[in-house]
Amino acid sequence: MTPETVATLIAEIEAEDPLDFAGLALDAGGARLLMAAHFCDIDRKLVELGLAPDQRLEMMAAIAAHSMVENMLLHLSRLRRDSEGAEFRAWMRRHGIGGAGA
Repeated sequence: MTPETVATLIAEIEAEDPLDFAGLALDAGGARLLMAAHFCDIDRKLVELGLAPDQRLEMMAAIAAHSMVENMLLHLSRLRRDSEGAEFRAWMRRHGIGGAGA
């Protein structure tokens, strides 16, 4: 596992669900490489601590899941700030949360 291979996998995932980097000082490639290097560093530290591959995988899955929960909360917060809340209600309906009038 290298930052470059992880960044390539991230780019493949983002092809299905692109991120918006408009107005940011960091481009998509730089962001991918930064996060990939971070994950590789975590994995290296877990190896140094003597964790077995299945334990490292479980830890990395937990970190990824935590990041997804955090991302979801940030996304919901942004949707709630929508002036009419229409975008938020549409997102809720798409994901089966709340009723038609939610």
